[in-house]
Amino acid sequence: MFINSWMLGALLALTNKTAATSTQRVVEIAGINTSNVTIWDCPSNTSPDLSQSMIQTAMNDFAYTFYTEKDVKRAFERYVASNYVQHNPSIPDGRDAAVKILSPLFSSKDNTFEIARVMVGPEYTTIHIKAGGANESWTNVFDVYRTKGSCIVEHWDCLQAMEKNTTSYHPYF
Repeated sequence: MFINSWMLGALLALTNKTAATSTQRVVEIAGINTSNVTIWDCPSNTSPDLSQSMIQTAMNDFAYTFYTEKDVKRAFERYVASNYVQHNPSIPDGRDAAVKILSPLFSSKDNTFEIARVMVGPEYTTIHIKAGGANESWTNVFDVYRTKGSCIVEHWDCLQAMEKNTTSYHPYF
């Protein structure tokens, strides 16, 4: 049941304006411009000025705490800004709202999360996971986080039901 309800919250966005220059293409999406947020209320143990390897270490710890240990509260209190922006339409903005909604889902013994990879860049982290529920169906999940150093300030997700019979010899992972 968790996976099905989570899949309903998958992101849908419509582009309303595109501007291009000779060196870059800028796409503005209605309702998702967060450039006006300049001050993030990050946990005191995070830092905006870290090396790539230090950000990788922090995001690996976040992923392990969140998905493997399923300790939503600890992961979010350690790494997520209290005023972070949530783009999943089923979850309001803010760390507390995410913890309140995600904790019961992650604490269920029926729901499992297998981390396939944690990909970290200078401003974005993508965590690729295999999520399963009591009904033995699996979902291919990409969680994308915008970060300021080791502080998570924004989140998007993309979910795909995993078919048992595929044409590809290496589907999903």
